[in-house]
Amino acid sequence: MKLKSVLFLALLAFGAAGCLKDSCERTVSYIRVDPVYKTIDEIRDGTAVVEAPRALEEPGQIYYYDNKIYINERREGIHVIDNSDPEHPQNTTFIAIPGNEDLAIRNGILYANTFIDLLAIDLSTYQVMGRAEAVFPPLWEDIDNNRVAVYYKETPVTEVMDCETFGSLYRSGGVLWGAGPDVLIDISNMVDESSSGSAAGGTGVGGSMARFTIVDEYLYVVDDWQLHVFGLSNPFVPERVNEVQLGWGIETIIPYQDKLFIGSNSGMFIFDNSNPAEPALLSTFEHARACDPVYVQGDLAYVTLRSGTPCEGFSNQLDVVDISNITAPQLLISHPMDNPHGLGIKGTDLLLCEGDFGFKRFNAEDPMLIGQRLLDQDKSIHAFDVIPLPGNEKIALVIGEDGFYQYRFNDPEQLELISKIPVGR
Repeated sequence: MKLKSVLFLALLAFGAAGCLKDSCERTVSYIRVDPVYKTIDEIRDGTAVVEAPRALEEPGQIYYYDNKIYINERREGIHVIDNSDPEHPQNTTFIAIPGNEDLAIRNGILYANTFIDLLAIDLSTYQVMGRAEAVFPPLWEDIDNNRVAVYYKETPVTEVMDCETFGSLYRSGGVLWGAGPDVLIDISNMVDESSSGSAAGGTGVGGSMARFTIVDEYLYVVDDWQLHVFGLSNPFVPERVNEVQLGWGIETIIPYQDKLFIGSNSGMFIFDNSNPAEPALLSTFEHARACDPVYVQGDLAYVTLRSGTPCEGFSNQLDVVDISNITAPQLLISHPMDNPHGLGIKGTDLLLCEGDFGFKRFNAEDPMLIGQRLLDQDKSIHAFDVIPLPGNEKIALVIGEDGFYQYRFNDPEQLELISKIPVGR
């Protein structure tokens, strides 16, 4: 009797499993990620072609230099905006640079990546004057076919799938991701990779989300896990002089005085840059896993953490960090925010991009009270990064998914939108 009962239960379980397997199909919407390959010849053919101005479509990094705004069009090139009159900016030129994602400028020379190479472009003629080859690691190298993966194409897909296939999907930022048939690496790494200061002399100003920055005769570039140092003593021939391993999840870099502040999705690295060819790690400030731009003023570093990204964080806050003892940074206070991205400070004004929650201006005179002193907010835009315009004027340059905006903030409590170049026009 006992044996029959056991046998019956086994058969029942087997039957239930079979039914479950047969019925375990569902309609799933996810993002399929497929590598896009280029041969080395394709990467080095036809870069930096000057064209008529294009409409903004997928704006990325923003940079200010010599009354001009340079806006990266992700993986396509760079828009040049004449900002001599901030109330009437003029889209004048597009520099087509396949694979471009970031830039920096010194003494009239634009340094920009084209996939795995670094270009030096003379802004007086827009001619490529130099190229450092294969200085940035590719996402994937297909040696047999002499090609490299240069980015991952994201395609929305809705399909019926079984349990096993569903279990192979990767969840990040509230979105399901799936690897296409040609993907040869871990889907989590692939998703993380696909998500991609102050003016001094002849050097321009980048935002807090920048991955390129220039200090004196050195260009510093961060990728996902390392810091690349290029010497610019011969400005048209960037020379790779050092590489510093940082660990996974590196995101942003900003210089301040003789230090470099590097944001990662697990914390902030502070490097002594008194020997610019050999930055030396001084300290690390660790926080919960989250995407992490950094801005520095005086003895304080301001760090934003946000959720809903491949960084897999769940915090939305502005951390104020005491760096008066540079070897032992200490958290002073965390201010809750909505979804903070890039930020900047001018005087006592802290300017914060909040993604879909818009653009905010805070009184930062007392860093302990920032979260309680919101002066104004424009909720109508998506804001990604901001640059306070150098000089005496209180003007903020703001970039987001829906375009480029400029705000004047002379009024003690209000933001004034003075111009915009929207996406698609």
